[in-house]
Amino acid sequence: MNGAGGRPNGRRSTAAAGLLLAAALTTGCNAANPAAHQDPKSLPATPAKASATPTRAPRAINTADLLSATLSNDQIEPAGSTEKKVSKRNAEWAPTSISNPDCVPFIDPYRYKPQLPEVIQTFGSKEAYDWGAATTLTAHPSPADAAEELAELRKAVQGCREFHIRGIASGNGSGTRMILNAVQAPARGDDALAYNRTSWTDVSDINPDTAETRTIERFTVVRVGSVIAEFRLSPSDSVEAMQFPAELMTLQIQRLHDLR
Repeated sequence: MNGAGGRPNGRRSTAAAGLLLAAALTTGCNAANPAAHQDPKSLPATPAKASATPTRAPRAINTADLLSATLSNDQIEPAGSTEKKVSKRNAEWAPTSISNPDCVPFIDPYRYKPQLPEVIQTFGSKEAYDWGAATTLTAHPSPADAAEELAELRKAVQGCREFHIRGIASGNGSGTRMILNAVQAPARGDDALAYNRTSWTDVSDINPDTAETRTIERFTVVRVGSVIAEFRLSPSDSVEAMQFPAELMTLQIQRLHDLR
């Protein structure tokens, strides 16, 4: 999840280690046991002994892994351009005020948490200004940690419907008002949620002819093992009903599966 651009910037693998099964061993036969005098071919086969070597724990996903899992330039249809960058936390940035504390995850989800490996890939439309999109891949220490993060985000979606941030656009403007609406999430990855965010930003101090601007953003957040992938689309008015391109989402999720 990205800073003020928000995933809720949250929003990020390997499969869980297998369980070690213990095999029951039978005791040997003695002379008093009639089975000891039977033809060996008629006796049941001796069960194989389970391996004493446990399965190794999942390997932690790092930044290099995330970069390798992003889409290459020849895989970005229907987008026209793409850029990639490693996310770096700005220790000095913080919204001056958020009216609803439940909404903090949608502005700065990791404000009070350690820096996690995170990579952002942006996409531009072929037609100028029709839409913009971004995928944020965040690697957590384990699938359980990623599942807990997504559960926290789901709870936040339920508690955050509207909030206000003062001066996020400029120093003198009245700020930005945002409304969240939960929507049906697609059946993707290990778990997923989706919501839309509509923002109204006061820009009258920098553009007297425009009182405020409206921005619509559609978010789909998918967990794949220990990685949370946030897919964000910001369409222009001309394509307001557009969703994040399914081709890009499907391919990205598959590449995260391949990291396992």
